[in-house]
Amino acid sequence: MDNINNICGIHNRSQELICYDCNVLMCTVCSPNHSHHSYDHIDNIKANINNNNNNNNNNNNRIKDIQTSIQTTFDSLKLQVAKYEQLQQTEQEIESKFKELHEFLVVEEHRLKKPLIVNKDQLEQQIDKQIKIMKSLNTINNHITNRSDSQSQSSCSSLSTDTTDNYQITTIIRSISQCSDHNEFISSNNNTLFYFDNQNNKVNNNDDHSLLNLLLEHNNTIKINNNDNDDNQQSKSQQYQLIVDNDQINTATIQIQSSFRLSKMSQDQIISAPLLPVQHNQSYILSTEGHRTSIVNITDRNNIHSSAQIFENILSNDMFDQSNSIINFGDFIYIFGGSVMTSNRLVKYTISTKTFVFIDFKGVDLQVVVSACFDGKEHIYLFDGQDNQKTDIYRYNINKTTIERFTTIDMKSNSTTFSFILKDSIYLFTPAWAKIVRIDTNTKVVLDLPIEIPYANQPRRLMHISPAPRSACTDGKGNLYLLSVYGLYRINIESYEVKIFDKSQVKGNIFSRDLIYHQSTNGQSYIYSIQGNGDNFAFSLANNQWELINQIRDNLRSTKYRSWLLQMQ
Repeated sequence: MDNINNICGIHNRSQELICYDCNVLMCTVCSPNHSHHSYDHIDNIKANINNNNNNNNNNNNRIKDIQTSIQTTFDSLKLQVAKYEQLQQTEQEIESKFKELHEFLVVEEHRLKKPLIVNKDQLEQQIDKQIKIMKSLNTINNHITNRSDSQSQSSCSSLSTDTTDNYQITTIIRSISQCSDHNEFISSNNNTLFYFDNQNNKVNNNDDHSLLNLLLEHNNTIKINNNDNDDNQQSKSQQYQLIVDNDQINTATIQIQSSFRLSKMSQDQIISAPLLPVQHNQSYILSTEGHRTSIVNITDRNNIHSSAQIFENILSNDMFDQSNSIINFGDFIYIFGGSVMTSNRLVKYTISTKTFVFIDFKGVDLQVVVSACFDGKEHIYLFDGQDNQKTDIYRYNINKTTIERFTTIDMKSNSTTFSFILKDSIYLFTPAWAKIVRIDTNTKVVLDLPIEIPYANQPRRLMHISPAPRSACTDGKGNLYLLSVYGLYRINIESYEVKIFDKSQVKGNIFSRDLIYHQSTNGQSYIYSIQGNGDNFAFSLANNQWELINQIRDNLRSTKYRSWLLQMQ
């Protein structure tokens, strides 16, 4: 069939139809031969392309919505790109870890070689000085015996060619090592180190005065090269022997090999999400209710703005219970706990690749409400959230992706709502018991701080409102900020100083408020509370008052938002 210019080669008619089953073009006369096939006319195809919402029930119409097809293809591309970027990131992680190992081995190599290099340098200096003395003695000997080129060659390799390399200390050392005695060494180097030009030499055997001058020069050489420190330097020169424990090397090799492994991720573990259009050196507040997440840029206090994002089938509806268990570090966001069915699950989001990974913990009994704090190095400490007479503390290693039971403290777990780390100590704020607890991460010793929480023991003002503070945040410098129905106050966990801020009472349900400390680009510090529905405030520590954030009044409409801080460095 001739398809040139869309003319049917059999019937000489225009080819206006396409048979999808045979994947050929055809004219109307050819169509009866494809009566039981799926085919369509060009006019129907164009009409359908021009009208994406056309409800055409014709089974032969294969292109019902070209825009939908394009979007579906793009979604598939996005998923493939997410997988590619995940592989690329893992490749970079492997390269980074082995680079660290390589740098460690290089440092260890130089540490072991340093004393050898120092002693070799001392020996080279001593060898150079003794060579000069030997050359001086040989000159005297040649003068006395009138010997020069008549010296016999030895079995030692002769350095007959006068090159710069022959005067290098390494070449001289090699020559000394190869020769059996001094005569052989001198003979091997008679054209270089020990060259003696008898014809041009101004002295002769009968010239006693010249001989005396040679002796003076020799004595001077000895004085220059044999100073008082030679004996000390020679005594300081040490010999070393390398002792290698091959068993330990083999064990270390096995440990290194077992420390790195690739784990295949199932398709449902990698989810691409159009989340967090963030930039480096920026600060954001992520406010979440269920699947809905709004991102509020607070980098510049005078230019606060937000954009709504949607989680779809990624996170649970229990973000209300996860606001104190979200850790942001580097390119990752770690989310612990959640609904009853997924409480032992870690949701790890990679900002650069926009992908979620789900990690299920085995042998760990995390509850729905989890409080988490990060030591800034490699460990995230987790405190189970409810229904236990004692609080189990787990420790998650972000580098090894492993979790272990760290310790257990004698405190009912449902009282833990906020935790943070300062100077190798974990601080827990427990509103139900109205106290602050410190745990030493090295000794695991637990101490109740002698700090009286203001208004904690006051009677309830209303049946459903407790005077005890429920919301907290920290500035990372030892100050804990608490919010109660009476207002905002600051507690220094090192000096135990308590400061109550005037004009700091807030309206609404304080139980659902999340406090976020942030220092703005203007150098001033603020305590943010993002509630949605126009109930968004920032408390200025400099002005001692709450300020309404009008810029995001219309973006957040719910009154049940939970928030946390995301900082991109």
